[in-house]
Amino acid sequence: MNLKKELTFHSKNRLIIRKKVLDWYDVNGRKNLPWKTSDIYKIWISEIMLQQTQVRTVLPYYAKFIKEYPTLNDLLNASLDNILELWSGLGFYRRAENIYKACLVIKKDHNSRFPKDYDAINALPGIGRTTASAIVTFSGNGTRSILDGNVKRFLSRLFSLEQSTNINYLWTISEYLLPNSRSADFIQSYMDIGSLICKKSNPDCSSCPVNSYCKSFKSGIINNIRSRKTSKTSKDIWVVALTNTKNQFYLKKVIYGNLWKGLYSSPIFKNNSEPEEWIARHNLNSNGILPIYKFSHHLTHIKFTFNIIFCKVKLNKKISLSDDNWYNLSDIDVGIPKYQDKIFNQYKSIYDYN
Repeated sequence: MNLKKELTFHSKNRLIIRKKVLDWYDVNGRKNLPWKTSDIYKIWISEIMLQQTQVRTVLPYYAKFIKEYPTLNDLLNASLDNILELWSGLGFYRRAENIYKACLVIKKDHNSRFPKDYDAINALPGIGRTTASAIVTFSGNGTRSILDGNVKRFLSRLFSLEQSTNINYLWTISEYLLPNSRSADFIQSYMDIGSLICKKSNPDCSSCPVNSYCKSFKSGIINNIRSRKTSKTSKDIWVVALTNTKNQFYLKKVIYGNLWKGLYSSPIFKNNSEPEEWIARHNLNSNGILPIYKFSHHLTHIKFTFNIIFCKVKLNKKISLSDDNWYNLSDIDVGIPKYQDKIFNQYKSIYDYN
């Protein structure tokens, strides 16, 4: 692709494209999202949650998070476990860890105030160019374009670019189209059009405000930038769902690479011989080990098969487990991965727990 030639071709249309995109936003844009505010703290939390996650999924988690930590000062005193508890079920838990790490940096280097400078924001853990640009622009502290997945797809179709197009080309195009005025509305409309109209599959081209300038639409090859399908790796995990006669669950911090880091779960193992060895090593005189219960759990690139062994024990002095790791189902105050909820629900079904 000859970028200079492409931009020259679109130079006469740039003002028209900007106007059409903003006119569409004025009528159809998502202007009532709870993070549509000038509060840079709330914008930061929303932008981290929205990384690789759809708006409809984020909305209830954002509301819960802001209710618990309405200001930055409230969050600065939170522990990692506190943050992970609120994050449970949202996935990509490294984001929660990065929020905690960013709080440490903000306290140490920024006098407990969220920085407003782009470079300082970009240097915080868990923040890259697009996230920093969004925070700066939406908070009114600068004018910078973004390039998230929705914007990449929109621009790639608009210019009929191939998947292999150099990312710097897309950044140049994104910046080229950005107006100096109403820049926050413009990049929000970028994202809204990409999410609501210019979707990965079955895009609604007839509703697109710039379809008359879209090279892919004109040529009839609108699906030329579909994401590559990545085959999933299959893995098995064995779990000892250990409970006691008080209907308490034994939970410990997950140790499985970087997956579910910092979260609490029933003990998990990588092969089928380890659970029995673990039960014997901790002197667990079980009142009965139920047959294995299986379910699938999918992450982006991995398909897990969980093999659950339900084991109920009567506590005694011989059991070599920490008393601090037993949790009532109605009072779990630590972050848990989504698969643990499936284990809880199956336990309730087996033991008729209400």
